[in-house]
Amino acid sequence: MAFFEFPRLNWRRMVTIVRKELLVLLCNRVSRMLIIVPPLVQIVIFGWAATMEVRNVDVAVLDHDNGRWSREIVHRLEGSPTFRSVRFLPSEESIRPVLEGQEALFILTFDQEFSRRVERSESAEMQVILDGRRSNAAQIAAYYLSRIVEGMAVDTPLGRAAATAAAPRLDVRMRCWFNPNLEFQWFFLPNLIGMLSLILGLVVTGLSVAREREVGTFDQLLVSPATPTEIALAKLAPGCIVGLVHGTIFLLITVFGFGVPFTGSVVLLYLAMLVFAVASGGVGLMVSSLSATQQQAFLGAFTVGVPCILISGAVTPIINMPIFLQHASQLNPLRHFTVISQGVFLKDITFAAAAVSLGKITLISLAAVSVAVWMFKRRT
Repeated sequence: MAFFEFPRLNWRRMVTIVRKELLVLLCNRVSRMLIIVPPLVQIVIFGWAATMEVRNVDVAVLDHDNGRWSREIVHRLEGSPTFRSVRFLPSEESIRPVLEGQEALFILTFDQEFSRRVERSESAEMQVILDGRRSNAAQIAAYYLSRIVEGMAVDTPLGRAAATAAAPRLDVRMRCWFNPNLEFQWFFLPNLIGMLSLILGLVVTGLSVAREREVGTFDQLLVSPATPTEIALAKLAPGCIVGLVHGTIFLLITVFGFGVPFTGSVVLLYLAMLVFAVASGGVGLMVSSLSATQQQAFLGAFTVGVPCILISGAVTPIINMPIFLQHASQLNPLRHFTVISQGVFLKDITFAAAAVSLGKITLISLAAVSVAVWMFKRRT
């Protein structure tokens, strides 16, 4: 029954503990470095380096044909911004060393009859040998190659004949909403705000109780006038404050540093960040309650944080995951915060549209904080 009780709290004592926690966190040089430098470095590095786009691709060509149409494909590869270099191979024996040395992402081979078959409007084939060690990049590069070949096919005799035929033509034009140019940074950076805030909340809150135990001040804190519930709730506040401050910094860097558009409500984003920070802090307090040392708390925070990131939909689509992981991700606050974050950045999401995700984060926050306080009281 005590698990569901709402005891009377002395806010003055809680504020004192919060002030003490912030002083411990900010007055220590190592702690300052840990909560300020790594997150800023990560958002800058991830913003520039983390991308699913394929660029600067090196290609090798084995051209037994050396005819008009094989050269035309090679010229179009050289003129594409996706492909950095195109090198020619002298023989089939050179294919294996090039792939083994990762000197090319794929090798394009033409037989001796390729151009002649194209001129005669016959079926002409070319072989593409992909480096399977870089499967994702190879598949995307192969897709780019197929688009180039499709574009060239219009200029072949058969393509020109089809273009001038009396049969109706199907004109397909694509338009992408919310991210017209399919910029990967527009998708990834709003998600990165939630990922880094989650790790910060877990680490800052997770280290608080473990640090008290390690330095021997935990017993002194328990004999203070503050109750265990007040101490536990006060331990959550610094993590929430740090999360909101860093969320603001991440927001400014994302919008003004990387040019990601912000189309939604700032109030909605900060409300979601606050509730999400409470949920992250609650999980961090659970980890801290189970840890005897700061090292254990730090490892525990990453043990919880990394799976939460992987099943949140911020990195890989949730629809591609097994069914049981799709259901399990509903308990992950980062999944619902990612929906709101992407919505306020790109879709101008309304409070009504965000109500379901915000409600789920709130329920997770209440459950996490309740369990964390209960665990904290059990360990005191």
